[in-house]
Amino acid sequence: MSVQFDPKIIQSHAAALYAQASRIVFRFGATGLVVGALGGLMAGGGERGPGLAIVGGVLGAFIGVSMARGRAFALQLQAQTALCHVAIEANTRRTADALVATERKPELAQLSQVG
Repeated sequence: MSVQFDPKIIQSHAAALYAQASRIVFRFGATGLVVGALGGLMAGGGERGPGLAIVGGVLGAFIGVSMARGRAFALQLQAQTALCHVAIEANTRRTADALVATERKPELAQLSQVG
């Protein structure tokens, strides 16, 4: 079984990384909201419970989103690196094909001049 280069696979992987990066921010924010709200509710107890739950939820969501942005950036960087490799391969292939085509032209020119 021979393995062939397929840029579509790398592009679909990069798209999946971007989708994961966008989901991770929402997921961490929602988790931080719930955990912060529960923590505020438990810490507040009686009358202050709902107020502290709101403050804890907002603070938890902020912390969750802040943590997720770093991870999302790392995923986006990984996707961009993969796409850059695809672009490098395409440019290298195009240059190599052009070089091969220019090497053949003088031979054809000599044959046509002799004939």
